[in-house]
Amino acid sequence: MAEPSSTKIRILVAESFELVSLGLRSLFEKHAAIRLIADTNSIEDLFILTSQHNPDVILMDLLLSNQNYAQDISKLLQISPQSKVLAFSHHNSEQTHLQTFRSGAVGIISKQHPSDLLLKAIYSIHTGQIWFDRNVTKLLWQAQFSSKPSAEPPIAAKLPNHPKLSDSERHIAYLACKGLSAKEMSAQLLVTEKTVRNQLSVIYKKIGVKKQIELCLKAPLYNYFKESYLIGTFDSRDTEN
Repeated sequence: MAEPSSTKIRILVAESFELVSLGLRSLFEKHAAIRLIADTNSIEDLFILTSQHNPDVILMDLLLSNQNYAQDISKLLQISPQSKVLAFSHHNSEQTHLQTFRSGAVGIISKQHPSDLLLKAIYSIHTGQIWFDRNVTKLLWQAQFSSKPSAEPPIAAKLPNHPKLSDSERHIAYLACKGLSAKEMSAQLLVTEKTVRNQLSVIYKKIGVKKQIELCLKAPLYNYFKESYLIGTFDSRDTEN
């Protein structure tokens, strides 16, 4: 898990409920590593404030968008490309998560989670990681393979067209599904960041996804979260392109 940075994280908050806003304001104003630069309860004001401040992190309540959150997140990132959007939501569905991440957000967290988890999510996305609730990934395989929830995802051997990954690809997929950035993976595997990114592109193509979060959402289908999934050792020669 990422640690707080010595440089304050500049955060812009867009929250629809006043009581929640007050709680967030109190949380951030007393925090040594985070600086609240502005808050609002209006999506229109959020666009204006984003243009004015170019925040490091935008904490955005999805309810402000009236189901248009994907378009609104894309617009925010067009206004301030360097900002990182952390979606704040009551929703706990695969569709909401996929649309949120495909629009460019790098994190989504439930309003039901405690404040310390919210802070960890902010630290993580600020350092280049993604943030999501792994429990939501179970919705994907439950919806595709069973009408009733089960204790474990179906084993890979029973899946049609199971993607064939090399040992090195499996290792990178495992680390990617733990939320590590390409830079962190390169440091751990002792290869270049370019090598990791090239290998991720190959993995995405094989799995049929476009982003790291989509790989993570499909992870339970192939046990990518489990260390037992790893077979053999990582060989950097398999990843050099």
